[in-house]
Amino acid sequence: MKNRSPFLWIVPLILLLVLLPFLIPSSLPVSGAEAEEETVPILEPVTLANPNPGPVPLNEKDIPVYHPHPDGVLSDPPGYLDGTISVRTEERILKNKDGKNTKVLFTFVQIADPSQLRTASASPYPDRAETWGDRLAIRVRAVLAINGDWVVGRKEGVVWRNKEKLREATYLNGNGYDALIIDTDGDFHILIHPELSELDAFEGRIMHSFVFGPALVVDGEMQTYDHNNYGTGAGMGLHKMTQRQVLCQLDHLSYLIISTEGPEQTNGGGFTATEAAQLAYDCGAKQAYNLDGGASTWTILVQGADAKPTRINNLKGKKRPITDIIYFVTAEPGSEDAAPAQ
Repeated sequence: MKNRSPFLWIVPLILLLVLLPFLIPSSLPVSGAEAEEETVPILEPVTLANPNPGPVPLNEKDIPVYHPHPDGVLSDPPGYLDGTISVRTEERILKNKDGKNTKVLFTFVQIADPSQLRTASASPYPDRAETWGDRLAIRVRAVLAINGDWVVGRKEGVVWRNKEKLREATYLNGNGYDALIIDTDGDFHILIHPELSELDAFEGRIMHSFVFGPALVVDGEMQTYDHNNYGTGAGMGLHKMTQRQVLCQLDHLSYLIISTEGPEQTNGGGFTATEAAQLAYDCGAKQAYNLDGGASTWTILVQGADAKPTRINNLKGKKRPITDIIYFVTAEPGSEDAAPAQ
């Protein structure tokens, strides 16, 4: 009897090894066109341990007396938590309308008292001094800060900061600016192309008001734009792909900041105002407002053992000094803070 050639069993073995990956389902994540499209994050409410701290006490310079707590700093992902404030961040890579990937930072904020949402300027209004956003955030003991609306960069509109009226002038009606009002309860109100009479008739006490825009979401309704309802004079770059800074209210004392990259950071990246409005709407914003963007886009959060505010949207390309910030603070003393006199 002849011995069989070894090649008779080697050939089927080779075929089996080649076909094995197709016969057994892969445990590796699906990539490419079959991958699941990235979705936007949503608010996951937390229960604050100290929900009724009372208004934030201020020093003689109107700066909050309490510092961020080092033991409140969260690192993975960056965030912060104490009894009166929660900050949670999430990053996403999302595609714009041109199909280009753009990094987006979503920052969710909950506070216990409206006085924890504050504003500050590099120098008293109307001085045009500028500074780096993180330096200003450190000065005012911010837990979280973002750039404001370049308050001294124009002369239009009504501006309130920390319950003080700084400016009252007509708006660029039909050509740009919408108004965001934050009242003393911490709730947002957006006026489209307002007249001064609408500010005068506002029912409620104004804590802050901003002159920029456009409005992105108003009373839960996403806004749309064309060259008829917004001109070019306001410099918002409505139809440009650019870095965006969006301030949203999700619920009472619950907020979201959406900070996006632009073409300087990613070739072809960035979002139009319409896309920014869609992002805010998809995240559940009741009100959403476009702030100064481009190289002025700052998002600053306490980091490290010393709890110093540090820019967390460390975008490549130029960054611009700014004149003013919107920021959030703690309303309870930490280990280095003395309790205020009763």
